[in-house]
Amino acid sequence: MLFAPQYSFDRSRRTSQSGLSLWLILWLVVVKPSSVAACPRLCVCYPSPMTVSCQSQNLTMVPTGVPYDSQRVFLQNNRITELRADSFGFETQVLWLYGNNITWIEGGAFSNLRVLEELDLGDNPTLRRLEGGAFRGLEKLQSLHMHRCKIGMLPHDLFHKLYSLQFLYLQENQLHFLQDDLFSDLVNLTHLFLHGNRIRVLSENVFRGLVNLDRLLLHDNRIRQVNRRAFRDLGRLSILYLFNNSLAELPGQAMKDTQGINFLRLNGNPWSCGCEARTLWEWFRKARISSSELICSSPSQRRGQDLRFLRELDFALCPMPDPGSLAGTTTTTFSTKTRWWFSKNKPVSSSKVNNQKTTETGKTFPVRKPQYFPKTHFDSFPPKYELSDDEVALPKLDPEEYWDNYGNEDAAIRCFKPECSPGYDNSAFTSSFSSIATSPALPHHLYVCVLAFSLHLLFG
Repeated sequence: MLFAPQYSFDRSRRTSQSGLSLWLILWLVVVKPSSVAACPRLCVCYPSPMTVSCQSQNLTMVPTGVPYDSQRVFLQNNRITELRADSFGFETQVLWLYGNNITWIEGGAFSNLRVLEELDLGDNPTLRRLEGGAFRGLEKLQSLHMHRCKIGMLPHDLFHKLYSLQFLYLQENQLHFLQDDLFSDLVNLTHLFLHGNRIRVLSENVFRGLVNLDRLLLHDNRIRQVNRRAFRDLGRLSILYLFNNSLAELPGQAMKDTQGINFLRLNGNPWSCGCEARTLWEWFRKARISSSELICSSPSQRRGQDLRFLRELDFALCPMPDPGSLAGTTTTTFSTKTRWWFSKNKPVSSSKVNNQKTTETGKTFPVRKPQYFPKTHFDSFPPKYELSDDEVALPKLDPEEYWDNYGNEDAAIRCFKPECSPGYDNSAFTSSFSSIATSPALPHHLYVCVLAFSLHLLFG
């Protein structure tokens, strides 16, 4: 009698455990088979969220029987070779197909996946060609991976109507060129990865429509030419990588369109630091960004210098760019600063100008062709050139000294009125010039020479 309560308690506990076991058996028999039966062979299914995992099963085609309401379907690391329009009889938000042997994707293959947000087709080295309209219907797609697929060409309508796409991974393929307006529908794209390809040229309309792009990675290509309007829609770009390419020059106008850029890498390019580098150098003077070094490869006298820290006097013999030309042609005009610095500092041995001193004023006035307009030098310049003796004679400044003196280049420079910049005080020199022009001691033939030279400037 003393142990009756204990016996009653043990019996009650065993009865409770038996009840729990019975409910567990009923759940396994009644509830679980519904999901297990819907799971494809060789796959594992998980509820909440509904996930179908068929990875690394040597599958040669997309399995049948995938639950229609699946949210994640993993088919990576198999041997699937083709994706047809009837391959997907279900809906899912995430579809991984990387690491297969896909060679062909039929147009409209993903058209049934209306709610798909992430598609990974990376690491399919036999996917060399895509049909136009392969991604038709994926208007909710946000992330598309096609890296390391050896793709050589992208059809012009491949990304048509992918308005929601934000991340596009195309790195490490074999792309040689990008067609105009290829990305024009990707108005919400923020990340574009194109590094590790064989791209050679960036045309005027290659990035048109990418108004929200934040990161553009183009390094490790073979880019040698960038159109001056190639970046005109990239006003929100903050990161641009162009290192390890074949760029000898980059138009300054192209960089002016990237107003919000913060990080720029241009190292690993054979930069030419002659006249063609002037517009890019001028852009660097105004831009305050985090940038890599730009080491000059040519001309030989500037080899090893950083393009960013060249001085205005290094471009003394360069023509000013023509702002009205989209092709980047130049005019025959030289800046006032350049003319006057050269007229004051040009070595005497190379001067072809005979000067004549006037005792009344103590000033030097050129009798023959003025040396501040070296037209003969300009006419002989090729697009790429080695530094002349005149350029080598220009004084050198350290980068720190250059920036300390920035903005004070006109401190000791005079100019003629037709060439003076606005607000320039030229009164002292004007009075001296007037006294020379009105001096009775000047011979009459001097006025004839000045008039002839003026006509030459106007019509020559």
